[in-house]
Amino acid sequence: MPRLVAEAVERGGRAPIVFAIAGEADTAGFGSTIVHEVRWGELGRLLKLANEAGCCQAIFVGTISARPNLTQIRPDLGGLKHLPKVVKLLSSGDHSLLEGLAQIFADNGITLVGPLEVAPDLALPEGCQVGRVPDGAAADIDAATKAARLIGSLDIAQGAVAVGGRVVALEDVAGTDALLERVAAYRAAGRIGKAGGVLVKCLKPQQDGRHDTPTIGAETAAAAARAGLAGVAAEAEHTMLAGREETIEAFRAAGLFLLGLKRPQ
Repeated sequence: MPRLVAEAVERGGRAPIVFAIAGEADTAGFGSTIVHEVRWGELGRLLKLANEAGCCQAIFVGTISARPNLTQIRPDLGGLKHLPKVVKLLSSGDHSLLEGLAQIFADNGITLVGPLEVAPDLALPEGCQVGRVPDGAAADIDAATKAARLIGSLDIAQGAVAVGGRVVALEDVAGTDALLERVAAYRAAGRIGKAGGVLVKCLKPQQDGRHDTPTIGAETAAAAARAGLAGVAAEAEHTMLAGREETIEAFRAAGLFLLGLKRPQ
């Protein structure tokens, strides 16, 4: 995703600078784009490099496999003054953590913007994008949507799976792939039916879309197929596709539907 967003920024006539967290992000594949690798705690260096380059906006994109513990954070001189706040944020939920980091950037003259603001072509449109929504899927979509929004309001995660109109699994800190692996395991153990069901992903109700944007890609299609699902639904215009053509083709090849849901006002 970072590469796709960087390419979208370039198409918009701007020159992106990528800051990759050491051990978490792959610095390859960005072509001529400037890439700086920073380790946990180098907040001072990051902000200094960004300000020297004239950066006034930032985008949080990509995933973190695990939050760092205190022994992994080695703050530089510029990061020391933010250390007490960062330590406190690391013990909070994802929404609070990202909001806190956004405020640190804002205090240093850098405004956080959402990835879909610079890459609107990667947004999931409303309606069925590929495949056919089977009869009876409406009950699964409704149940999973309610569950996803509920756990989102608790700042837990963004996804839920329903089968036969019943919620069978909720996303947690392990993420969507782990959620779908659990659903596949439930099927293998005979705890749910052999096929059917829907994964729904929703932006957390308290989120404004600038960070932790729900993302669906080819890997989602593959994992949903292994879990025996009929398809995936997510909020239209608030969900990012990890490559539009690649994602649509992956869902088509897997025989799954992909549906963009209207977000409630």
